[in-house]
Amino acid sequence: MSATGTAADQSLLEMIAADERSLLRTGAVARELLARHSDLPLHGARLKYGGEIHLKAPTAEDVRAWAARLDADVTEHTDDPGYGPFRHTDVVTVIDGVQVHVWHCRVLSEAEAAAWRESEGRS
Repeated sequence: MSATGTAADQSLLEMIAADERSLLRTGAVARELLARHSDLPLHGARLKYGGEIHLKAPTAEDVRAWAARLDADVTEHTDDPGYGPFRHTDVVTVIDGVQVHVWHCRVLSEAEAAAWRESEGRS
């Protein structure tokens, strides 16, 4: 930026710097979390804008293991976006000011889907 930059330019740079600091902090929390719980399985880890860590667990049972370790509640729900029902298992908690979301999602088997549709009155 030139010495003749405007106050708006500086404000934009300050916004970027704040986002960088936030992402660095989120990354540090993620690294510490994964190191502390390296025995728990994961298939993926992503940092999201706004101070969020998303951890993809291989199974719903793995989400429950993370929930127990993090002393957090598990939520489960089934949705059908139109091409088959999916079972979502999630735990969301906050660690050091950073939201941590551990999740698993799977397609229901045909039998499970039929039972779910019947229970929802969609048969």
